[in-house]
Amino acid sequence: MATVANPTPSRKISKAFYAHLYDQAGALAKVDGQILFMATETGDITTIEPEHCTFLTVLGEIGLADTQKIMDQLHGWYAQIACTRAQEVA
Repeated sequence: MATVANPTPSRKISKAFYAHLYDQAGALAKVDGQILFMATETGDITTIEPEHCTFLTVLGEIGLADTQKIMDQLHGWYAQIACTRAQEVA
């Protein structure tokens, strides 16, 4: 009798995005089929409905943005990075 491996279904990794809803900054993510916004200051969670879309601004993906922030910090922050680039004319 042969043993057959029982494959586990692969789960797609959820992504979260920085976002602004009305005048609040926060994070946006899809959880269990619902798009949720969590305000940074208050921690309030809002389920995004179609009427929210005109007041929602989605910014960069959190992991990518935070990675770039770390890389900038390692290389001297924004001003130093911009000012130390080669400025010669090609």
